[in-house]
Amino acid sequence: MQRLLPVLAALLAAWVDCASAQGTGPSASPDLAGVYQSIPNGATLPGGLKNSGSPGEISLLPQAAAQAQTIHLKDDPLRMCQPIGEFRMLARDGVKIELAPATGLLVMLFENSLLGVMRIVYLNRGHVQHVVDGPEPGQEPGPTWLGDSIGRWEGDTLLVDTVGFNTRTWLNDAGAQHSEALHLMERIRPVLGGRYLEYKMTAEDPKVLAKPYTYTRYFKKLDTEIVDEICIDEP
Repeated sequence: MQRLLPVLAALLAAWVDCASAQGTGPSASPDLAGVYQSIPNGATLPGGLKNSGSPGEISLLPQAAAQAQTIHLKDDPLRMCQPIGEFRMLARDGVKIELAPATGLLVMLFENSLLGVMRIVYLNRGHVQHVVDGPEPGQEPGPTWLGDSIGRWEGDTLLVDTVGFNTRTWLNDAGAQHSEALHLMERIRPVLGGRYLEYKMTAEDPKVLAKPYTYTRYFKKLDTEIVDEICIDEP
């Protein structure tokens, strides 16, 4: 799998170029294509823009808080090179992603491929109906690690709505779990002339969270490629 992500990125870029040449791309929407890396916590951009919030600050319902106390941190999916979900992944220090828009969708590639995997945001449909005990003929597969993401543009901001998660990811490093009712809303927009992205992530889960929680991250656009970052199981 060496160099797999750059190959995927190159293929997606070619797809985007083809769509643009045919005039099928959304002309009024900002071009989000590129590689981005989150700025350090504590850094301040012009206009006072800076990262805020953290998955570690979520407020849990009493039963969920008690459950988190029973979780063994050695079972963290992060330690086993399993996907950790968007809510944790996009808040990680120095996380690097590539956005590759194409006709009807946006592909997000995580440099740490085993913890994030390739994510697709669909721009031309609603949520699919997931089933827990399927699939059966004519049914969609059940909940997944990264859920089902759909997006729409609101001015210069891409709104991403994600549901359909399994319960194998955690909400934070302290073992907070979530239910299949987890709902993520992301607001992504270019700022400072497109040199940065503002990324607001909101989690809602009425079975686990005492209230919705939002954190903000700023990503700097880089003139580089993403490469394979190998994940090694911790003993």
